[in-house]
Amino acid sequence: MPRKSSRLIWLRYAIVAAFCLGFGTLLAWPAFEAIWTASADDDFASRQNRLDQIQWIQTVLIAGFLYTWFFFFGATVGSFLNVVIWRMPRGETVVTRPSRCPWCSTNLKWNDNIPVLGWLMLGGRCRTCRLPISPRYPIVEAIMGGIFLLLLQFELLTGGGNLPGVVAVHLNYSRAMLELQFGLIGLYLFHCFLFCLLLCWSLIAWDRQRMPLTLALLGFGVGFVGPLIWPALLPVRSGFESIGNFDDPERFSVFLTLLIGMAEGALLGLAMRCFVPSTDADGSSGRWGVPTMMFAVGLFFGWQAAATIAAGALLLAIIISPLLKARGRHDMAGGLELSILTASLIHLLSWQFWNPFFPPHPLATWGILLGIILFLGLVLRKITWRPSVDLQRFRRTSEVPGNESPNLQLLASPGTIPENNR
Repeated sequence: MPRKSSRLIWLRYAIVAAFCLGFGTLLAWPAFEAIWTASADDDFASRQNRLDQIQWIQTVLIAGFLYTWFFFFGATVGSFLNVVIWRMPRGETVVTRPSRCPWCSTNLKWNDNIPVLGWLMLGGRCRTCRLPISPRYPIVEAIMGGIFLLLLQFELLTGGGNLPGVVAVHLNYSRAMLELQFGLIGLYLFHCFLFCLLLCWSLIAWDRQRMPLTLALLGFGVGFVGPLIWPALLPVRSGFESIGNFDDPERFSVFLTLLIGMAEGALLGLAMRCFVPSTDADGSSGRWGVPTMMFAVGLFFGWQAAATIAAGALLLAIIISPLLKARGRHDMAGGLELSILTASLIHLLSWQFWNPFFPPHPLATWGILLGIILFLGLVLRKITWRPSVDLQRFRRTSEVPGNESPNLQLLASPGTIPENNR
């Protein structure tokens, strides 16, 4: 215990020192720049060398501030998602009631709610009752912060370099902070919102809870209305726009893309749901996480991405199935949903690579992908299949006299159960 307390004290000191160092550097930077430039020699080469050094230090500081800010912004969103994941399936409010300890119900202090750091500074235990707090809370916060960072690096700073059909203009750190690129910021927030939904649905499915209807309606509303207002949110269209002639062809193209994406995403989700076994433990969830997530993927990305993501998710589910079996999850509850989340992130970061595989008339490519999805789904079904056991056969019935339960070995012996006599 003393050694653990010592580690926590040093962690607090390190956090305070890092904050003071960053804030002090921000305040002292103008004076440092003036002194460093004035100390250079009078020749042009020496002054230019000092200016290059100052610019390099500036770039490092701005990059550090930018990455830190975006990570903690995403981690803060992840902290709120922890509340949504736990409370919404249970019908509890996510707004009015403050965060509290799951054991003693003591309200957490503001510094205990700092994403990731709050859990570390508490040593993973409640400040009041000292009972353990699940490490899933900081893990979710760190995952969400990491997703925000990845989208910052691959989408925002590259000027949409990962997106097909977008003329990429690479941004340096200073320009990304000072110049508001509203088109890129809109795409960034649109995709971040999708991954917030996917993470919520994945962990709700992992907990075997029902999908909150309010959360689904909110996600589908934003995914449908957003592109209709701002068509640039859908960089890839359906490819079937030539079937009609309308006054606003761009809005019609977006509307058709949304409809086809929703339809295919829902159909693929229902098919993928059939590839994983269902159990009695799924009674409250109904295993509707997979169709819900694929519906959202088709809505936010389009039908081409939905087909690619479905194939990638099934492949990932096959790969991670041994790990889930080791945890006792033979029915892949939550595993396929997490695979959809991962495949969606990989597809978005490399979207420009995948899009050329879909020609202007993409029915042949879609047929090939459908065959791959069917094959991978059957493989997943094969490796996750388990013979079901009818527990009703071993339960006490009203015909059994007395208060004693029947002998299970006797019930399972030949000649007792009608099925064994056949």
